[in-house]
Amino acid sequence: MNIIMKVILAIYNFFVGDIVILIGVTATMLILALINKVDGLEPLRDGMGAILIVGVLATLVLAEARGIATSERSTSIR
Repeated sequence: MNIIMKVILAIYNFFVGDIVILIGVTATMLILALINKVDGLEPLRDGMGAILIVGVLATLVLAEARGIATSERSTSIR
């Protein structure tokens, strides 16, 4: 069982590397899937490309801001 977890972790670190990015992109994809499946959200289908771009960009900005805050905190500790 330990080897399976190591393989999953290695694949995760290779593709994503950050849990914030994984959660953000997953949430964006779930929102897009919801828009695609729910008939009441049909007017939003025209903007799915924009929603994808904004969602992924917001995720990347959040991950970068978190990384900067972490590096500043570690610099001030020294």
